[in-house]
Amino acid sequence: MVDSKRHDGHGLSMHDQSMERSYRPGVDGNMLGVDTTGVERKRKLRRLRVIVLVALAAVVLAAGVLVAGNLGSQGRAQSGSPLQTPAATTAPTTTTPSLTASSVATAEPTASATQTPNLAWTSFVSTTAHAQFDLPIGWTATDVPVGTASNPASGIQVKDEAGRLMAKFYYGAGGGVGGACGPGTYKQTELDKAATSLTGQWVTTSQARFSFRVLDQTAQGGGIGYQLGLVDKSSGEVRDSCLMYSFVAGAPKGTLSFATSDAQAPGSRTFSTMEEATQYLQTPEYQKLKRMITSLQLTQ
Repeated sequence: MVDSKRHDGHGLSMHDQSMERSYRPGVDGNMLGVDTTGVERKRKLRRLRVIVLVALAAVVLAAGVLVAGNLGSQGRAQSGSPLQTPAATTAPTTTTPSLTASSVATAEPTASATQTPNLAWTSFVSTTAHAQFDLPIGWTATDVPVGTASNPASGIQVKDEAGRLMAKFYYGAGGGVGGACGPGTYKQTELDKAATSLTGQWVTTSQARFSFRVLDQTAQGGGIGYQLGLVDKSSGEVRDSCLMYSFVAGAPKGTLSFATSDAQAPGSRTFSTMEEATQYLQTPEYQKLKRMITSLQLTQ
């Protein structure tokens, strides 16, 4: 006959174990009247708080590493040591669209953009006078007959857009210069000078240059006479006189003149004051005349 109170080897009979299981609370002391649902909710909240605190601690730690890394980088950069970015401070990755062949070609400068031609000037070449010089666009240069059979020479006239005679070129045999002076002399002043493009030993010997000179005749009611052109050491001497001349003696074929006027003549253009003469230096007309005259070259 089997004993209903048979022990299981742990000091309790099977009957006792059955009794113990019947009185053991199902969940954490339910037999004491505790609300197991509320307890479980509190446990979940505690676990959630723990998780949040751990996450916040990780964020604070990462921020500290980032600040320390940046400060260390700045310190190394200021001291001249190589700058190394810590791995923990890697910047967010951004995707940059690659340039296509057409976009690269557009970004490259073109030849026309880097080599802009000077559209305001052209070159005038005279096969008759064996001369060439820069000519402003809109101005005209024309070969004209000068000299005689016994005194051969070549001539060119230059006019602006309005047809005004701006300069005259003369090259060849010629006579002397002269003119009548009235009583007294006038103060002569050179307001500008420049080298010429002419070449040869004769240019050096004659000391040929470009000159802008004025002759003050205001005391006699004649205004400020002026000439722009090529002169030499003789004709370009700045001294009080009643006349001015603009020419170069000693050129290979005789006398050379390229000027607004080769000699002071009645009806020549004048300025009203010296201030007006000085301001003329800044005008486009003066700049054109100066460049044209100084660019003269003889081709034979």
